[in-house]
Amino acid sequence: MAAPKRKAPRVIKRRAPIPTNLSDFLAEKRGAGEENFLGTVRTHIVEKNKADNSRRQDIIHPSEMVKDDWCPKATFLRITTGVHHKQSFGFQSLNIFDTGHESHRKWQNRAWDIGWLEGMFKCLNCSHKWWELSPKHCPCCESRALEYAEVPLSAEETHLIAGHSDGMLTPARSLLEIKTVGEGTVRFEEPERLTKYKVKLPDSRDMVDLPAMWSSIKVPFPSHIRQGQIYLWMARNLGHDVDRMTFVYESKFNQDVRQFAVRFNPAIIEPLLETALDIKQRIDAQKDAPDCVNGDVCKQCKPYQESSDGEDAPRRGRRQALDEDDAETQPQGAEAAQPARGRHAGSAGQPDGTQRRQADGAVRRADSVGRVRRNTASGSGSRREGR
Repeated sequence: MAAPKRKAPRVIKRRAPIPTNLSDFLAEKRGAGEENFLGTVRTHIVEKNKADNSRRQDIIHPSEMVKDDWCPKATFLRITTGVHHKQSFGFQSLNIFDTGHESHRKWQNRAWDIGWLEGMFKCLNCSHKWWELSPKHCPCCESRALEYAEVPLSAEETHLIAGHSDGMLTPARSLLEIKTVGEGTVRFEEPERLTKYKVKLPDSRDMVDLPAMWSSIKVPFPSHIRQGQIYLWMARNLGHDVDRMTFVYESKFNQDVRQFAVRFNPAIIEPLLETALDIKQRIDAQKDAPDCVNGDVCKQCKPYQESSDGEDAPRRGRRQALDEDDAETQPQGAEAAQPARGRHAGSAGQPDGTQRRQADGAVRRADSVGRVRRNTASGSGSRREGR
């Protein structure tokens, strides 16, 4: 009699223990792939910013002129040497800037939607560039895939100044400047306001009363006003029919929005224009640099002095380390950045090649704002095209 067939032993698969709380569950689900993605993005964004040398170095930027500590000597040396001691920014700062860029696109799109936006436009299909008021399609190929290239402005021939405004609101006879305002903006522009609205927590930590601080802002910050006046001065000299600057301030912490309109008043910027003219005349006549803003040397012109001191001079482009908690307004880390030399080709609609201001609303340097891309054939909710 044949022996009965024996059944194969049953394999019991043991399930992973179920986490007892939410934090344990998230820890279990967090994998190396997710962490590598964020780390890769961080590295890519920081290195991309370091390698970007597209900002022109042969002109005076309005963004540098309006700072309280603008050093004419540093500007003179940057232009005459062609060396740019570029700031190094950490990922948090660059992320803040990108958030501001998206706000620019949003408000430019809205001005375009209501037919108020005038300026340079580019067709994404045939690359044609032209000036118009809120076009619906390209005049050359009829494509509706368009890009707003803002309002290029220049006074190079007389004062060596060039830049561009965020937009022109033709029905209001106004230029447009869009600013996102956060705690870092106020820390940079009006630190005394930030101090005024700090409150003490029970654990002795300080915290800023953001709603109260935001409500206290009744006029644009002084550097923003000066910046707007320079743009108005250039626009009027180019024949544009504008007599005011419209500022749109958007709060970072709750997206509340307010508008300020400032009329053209050239007296505000007369000293700045005189300084710019002096720099141009010195360059044309091959004269010595103007005096430093501090009389001797400051942090802006010091790198140029160090780069000519011989073996003891630090490598060009070396930046001092700054506190990470001031990420919204300060360069981060002690990374060394190579200086950029010479002039690079300007982007479409921006013959000066300058880049946009930083996202936090401060005017410390010109930073790229991604242009408004949209397909006007689609609904308003999908008018931005992917890059």
